[in-house]
Amino acid sequence: KAGRWLLINNKIKLLIITQKIDKNDDLLGIYHEWVKRIAARCESVFVISLCKGKYDLPENVKIFSLGKEKNESNFRYLFNFYKYIWRFRKQYDTVFVHMNPEYVILGGLFWKIWGKKIVFWYAHYLSNLKLKMAVILADKVVTSIRQAFPLESRKLEVLQQGIDTDKFFPKTNRREIAGVLRILSLGRISPVKKHETLINSAAILREREISFCLTIAGEPTGAAKDRWFYNNLIQKVKEMGLEDMVKFIGKVPNIETPSVYNNNDIFVNLTPTGSFDKTILEAMACGLAVFVSNGAYRDIFDKDLENVLMFKEDDAKELAEKIANFVKLPKDRKNEIKSRLRNMVVKNHNLDGLINKLIYVLKA
Repeated sequence: KAGRWLLINNKIKLLIITQKIDKNDDLLGIYHEWVKRIAARCESVFVISLCKGKYDLPENVKIFSLGKEKNESNFRYLFNFYKYIWRFRKQYDTVFVHMNPEYVILGGLFWKIWGKKIVFWYAHYLSNLKLKMAVILADKVVTSIRQAFPLESRKLEVLQQGIDTDKFFPKTNRREIAGVLRILSLGRISPVKKHETLINSAAILREREISFCLTIAGEPTGAAKDRWFYNNLIQKVKEMGLEDMVKFIGKVPNIETPSVYNNNDIFVNLTPTGSFDKTILEAMACGLAVFVSNGAYRDIFDKDLENVLMFKEDDAKELAEKIANFVKLPKDRKNEIKSRLRNMVVKNHNLDGLINKLIYVLKA
């Protein structure tokens, strides 16, 4: 089966549609590296993004923003979108739309008329009419793992996640704090991320007299429900008397996240089954033990790792139990688990492997 991903030598002219190009963005900064590595395999790359920040990309990459960083109106976004896809229509032959089905719907009929191939990446549990319409218009649909795509489609290609394992790796001079377990949660703060369960688990660990420090990195979006959830988390920590053990550090630029991972011992992610947070794999690549409730990891972990690291969704008591049991393990056993986790990412979810497979789909 590996042979089907053999590289094709002819280079393509590519149009990429994505949310944001900014190497310092805390959530989307990783896609700057995607564009950089894709560009190395293409003749030319045009990128249309909703907004842009700082970037450092090869000469064959041209970036065009729809104008969110200038607070343009929705009408202006739409005008700019059609302006760019029309202006450069003779300079690209393939379109790669990342995550947003709206762009496939807006441009799909035009791209079909102009004879462009449409490849659509989507990795999220949410299914709606927009997604179904985008799948109809796309020539190929790609995703990270099967559980991250909510529809059945003969167009679907399951690739892998893409973690830069040269960037995310265990530091040899990693500093440890004797007797203190450093726990990390990193990512967008939203009700779907279940941070309240993590805080409840922290309270149980305190009752069991386990010395720990919990760092919650990330910020809510501008949505009212996310901001309300974030404020409630801070209030919950105060009410439970956990201020000395739980700290909120805000968002972290993507370029700085490897250092944050390496300053902690374990990583906890409570996103429910149906999503596939790349932060879990980043933490694994950095040599952290990861505790997850996402059912997708039953297909990734063997039975041994599942027993040690997985807990029931929303079950704060079981999470605390798993962490407490891990703390008691001999150091050699802990290191063996962490080494296995990193090797899984290097072997199955490294960025070069993803780019190879994606280029194959784009060119085939």
